Amino acid sequence: MKKSFLFALTAILLVPTVVFAQSDENVTKRRPDRPAAIEIQEIRDTQRANVAELHATRLEKRFKFYYSRLNNIMMRFQTRLDLLSKGGKSTATSQTQLNSAKAKLEDAKLKGEATVKAFREIDPAKLSVQKTEILAATSLATEARKLFQDVLDLLKLALKELKTISKPALPAASSAVQNTLE
Repeated sequence: MKKSFLFALTAILLVPTVVFAQSDENVTKRRPDRPAAIEIQEIRDTQRANVAELHATRLEKRFKFYYSRLNNIMMRFQTRLDLLSKGGKSTATSQTQLNSAKAKLEDAKLKGEATVKAFREIDPAKLSVQKTEILAATSLATEARKLFQDVLDLLKLALKELKTISKPALPAASSAVQNTLE
């Protein structure tokens, strides 16, 4: 066994290996006029050019969704308040909270539109120079999101008030129940 292993090992080491060299024609035929580094840089530049526009589009869709969703909730809420006020309930505090939520929603909508406009005005060719504009647009987006969140919080408070108006307090326990407890 040792002899056959030793023989095979020496045969492998001593037999000349055949290596074929290829010309560099194949490399230049693929992209003779565009080296890979230039192509990669062009891809990066086009992606950078689209980043601000894509972000503006995403923000626009998100803010429109927030606005439409909150506006629909407010419309249903107003309908409920109108029904309760026709029924003789006092809805003044809930109406005040709803009105402030409506005003804040309009502010949030305007801030969202300003945010989208700010992101669309960013020039991708001058991205490194426009750091202050990018920071301003980012802060506008944060403020708009905060305003939408404030609207939601106001609606939650108004809903709590509405629940106390629409459901009367539980009546005092009847005498029959009190007699069984004693």
